[in-house]
Amino acid sequence: MNEDIIEELQENTTQKADIEEQKAMTTWLIFLISDKKYAIRSSDVVEIISDLSVYKLPFMPTYIEGVLNRRGEPFTVVNPNPIIQDNPNAAPPEKLLYMIFKRTDDQLSLHISDILLFTKIEDSHLKLIPNATEESFLLGTVEYEAEEIPVLNQNAFELLIRKDCGSN
Repeated sequence: MNEDIIEELQENTTQKADIEEQKAMTTWLIFLISDKKYAIRSSDVVEIISDLSVYKLPFMPTYIEGVLNRRGEPFTVVNPNPIIQDNPNAAPPEKLLYMIFKRTDDQLSLHISDILLFTKIEDSHLKLIPNATEESFLLGTVEYEAEEIPVLNQNAFELLIRKDCGSN
């Protein structure tokens, strides 16, 4: 009887240790903008589409390429190069590849160069920038294969568009 109780306690202790060893993981999309790697939570992306026409809009900031038509819905296309490179004349990526963000309040897409991979990374490998605000384009970095990859803040693109186009 006592041996059964001791054995059950040991099993419970082992199960608790196994649960504690399971690390919190997040799936990340690692992609390229020009030749530089960036990451975003895969849960923030609806889909990645290619080879769609982008229709120019007059009187827009240079980082807004225009809109694309995704199944009858317009999505604003952002060229991240002028923002990231801090050069208003920076050209968009050559490849016609667009990342559609999962958003409830607007329809936003980012012109990217390539998709590298989807991977699960331990949450402890995310290093946030201490002074980052909601307007910061980088939230921090995530470590993957001994490399620190910048994490983009999709909300910052929307805030910049609202600010530059006068819509708060």
